[in-house]
Amino acid sequence: MEKSKSQRINKEIEKRFLPVVDVAFITGLTEAAIRAKIQRDEIKYVKFGNRVLICKQALDTLLGELENE
Repeated sequence: MEKSKSQRINKEIEKRFLPVVDVAFITGLTEAAIRAKIQRDEIKYVKFGNRVLICKQALDTLLGELENE
C-alpha cells in the first residue's frame, strides 16, 4: 500500500514538474544555464528530495522570454 501511494505521488509530480535536464533539452539551453537561471531566481523551482524540479508553468514563461529575445 505504501509503495502505491508513493507511485501516485511521483506520477502527480511528473504531470506538473520537469527536471532540469528536460527543461534544458526543451529550451535548447545547457543544464548549467538553467541552473544559473535558478540561482538568479529567474526560474521558479521546487526541491523534492535531491531533485530540482521546474513547474511546467515556469517553463512556459521561460519559453516566452526566449522567443522574445
